Amino acid sequence: MKVRKYIGANTQEAMSKLKKELGSEAVILNTRTIRQKGILGFFKKPLVEVIAAIDEKENKSRQNENEIFLNEVNSEIKKLRTLVERVAINENFDEKEIDENLIRYRDELIKNGVDYNIATTILYKIGEQVNFNEKSEEEIKKIVSYNIMEYLGKPEPIDIIDIPKVIFFIGPTGVGKTTTLAKIAAQLVIDGNHNIGLITADTYRIAAVEQLRTYSEILKLPLKIIYKPEEIYKAMAELKDNDIILVDTAGRSHKDIVQKNETQELINSVKNKEVFLVLSMATDYFTLKSIINQYGYIENYKIIFTKLDEAETYGNILNVKFQTNNSLSYFAMGQNVPDDIKIANIEEVAYKLIGEN
Repeated sequence: MKVRKYIGANTQEAMSKLKKELGSEAVILNTRTIRQKGILGFFKKPLVEVIAAIDEKENKSRQNENEIFLNEVNSEIKKLRTLVERVAINENFDEKEIDENLIRYRDELIKNGVDYNIATTILYKIGEQVNFNEKSEEEIKKIVSYNIMEYLGKPEPIDIIDIPKVIFFIGPTGVGKTTTLAKIAAQLVIDGNHNIGLITADTYRIAAVEQLRTYSEILKLPLKIIYKPEEIYKAMAELKDNDIILVDTAGRSHKDIVQKNETQELINSVKNKEVFLVLSMATDYFTLKSIINQYGYIENYKIIFTKLDEAETYGNILNVKFQTNNSLSYFAMGQNVPDDIKIANIEEVAYKLIGEN
């Protein structure tokens, strides 16, 4: 956000200066009459002061605009293909098509928050591959849990081999991105094998900046604050001695178009990177689907789930994994730094989903 002050002999003159520099898109924040400076100011005609602001964006070339457009188109095509595949799999399922030995597992998955179509799809495919008539109950349970683990996939934490790199944490407001970043930063510091730097682009919330500043002081890590995407180059140059840089992005509504563009520009500005989409287990599946769709313009992100301690069920972990086919990475629970985070335990999730604790 670019804020400027303009002073003129009258409102028309001040506004003329404003429009000349900021254009017609500027937002007027305040207008007031002020005295001229000095003792003689009391005897002179008052001036008009106008304070205005405008979103400051880097002017992009036509080529970059086309690249962003093509990326969005390709992303939409990918989402449509995934949707078509899901619909094709989910069509015309009923109880008769699911092996009778698996009906209770279907019901258990649904009870634990798994979407009906997803539960049906998974169990239908298991039934196609295995003859359960000669299997014991224990064998069936192992087969079902194993297949759920296959769907959940092998978790992928931060790759600390391919460095230096930049790690972006994205996601809607209120999911715990800043705390999650701090937990991972603390674990990397404890590991002691890397130089860690921090960047925050979440300047829309003063509390987020101060929170990360506090963590950086405790962990003795350098912190850079950026107000617009292009400033990341300067921040990275100042952190050139750090081989892993963690970036906290703005946590606003996932429907905020301005935030989407800024986040996309920020991520596209870095070559060697990893992106982690942070989601809360306290969010319902309908909203999660909306969030995932809104972040569909970002390729190859990994998924972090927070607030597992607040979750009644674990179904949304499987739902999101099935919908996105993106790798799970970490599970976070509680506010303790660095303890309340771990690499995703898919075996634990699989057994909880079928009612086994």
